[in-house]
Formats: sequence, structure tokens, C-alpha cells
Amino acid sequence: MTRPVGRPSLYDPAYCQQVVDHMATGASLTSFAAEIDVARDTITEWASAHPEFSVAVKRGKAKCAAWWEKRGREGAEKGAPSGANTLIIFGLKNMGSDDWADASQIDHRSTDGSMTPKEPRYILADTKPSAGAE
Repeated sequence: MTRPVGRPSLYDPAYCQQVVDHMATGASLTSFAAEIDVARDTITEWASAHPEFSVAVKRGKAKCAAWWEKRGREGAEKGAPSGANTLIIFGLKNMGSDDWADASQIDHRSTDGSMTPKEPRYILADTKPSAGAE
């Protein structure tokens, strides 16, 4: 029988619900890592090794984004204290980036097609010495 090498994992299946509950308050994964006294990288490793934890982290991120979005709507309706809008913007961009990212796409093509990217052309130089050259 082979024995596993290294220290046993500190992972606990109870962390699945805990991470969702923690992030539902607008807190980050780093904050959750600090709460359970592990490094942030450990959370990433657990999400890779434990599919149920990966799903929980994704649910937590969705809850966190919803929390920040609610704060943003409240701020827009009632006014937010000084500095709160910046925090809300960063919270939304980082936790809800699929919906709240600064997105810009620049199309450099001209309307007449003259600047449409073309396949590269390769011109091979003649590598033979010309007659009379030595």
C-alpha cells in the first residue's frame, strides 16, 4: 500500500456552503481565505481538486456580484457616500466582470475594405551568389 506524500489537505467539504455564505455579503475569496486561515492560492488549488468546491466558489462569486450590484443600484437611487461609488465600481468589475466590465472593441478596418487584414505574403530572397560575384 502506498502512502500519500506531503501534508494532508486542510480542505473540508463544509467550506462549500461557507464560501457561498461569506461571499454573499460582498466579501472576496481572499477574505474567505483569511477567514479560514489559509492562503488565497489554497482556495484556487481546492477549486481545481474538488469539483463541488469549484461550483461553490462560482456560486459565491455570483452572490458577491449580486451584493455589489444591489449597492450600486441603491447608490444610484439614493446617492452614495463619498468614495462608495469607486468601491462599488471595483466590486462590480472584479466580481461581475461578465456583466460589468469596461468593454471596448476597436475595428481598424476601413468601410471600403482597403484596410482589411490580408494574408501575409512571403518573398524569398535569392540566396545564390550572382554570376561574377565571389
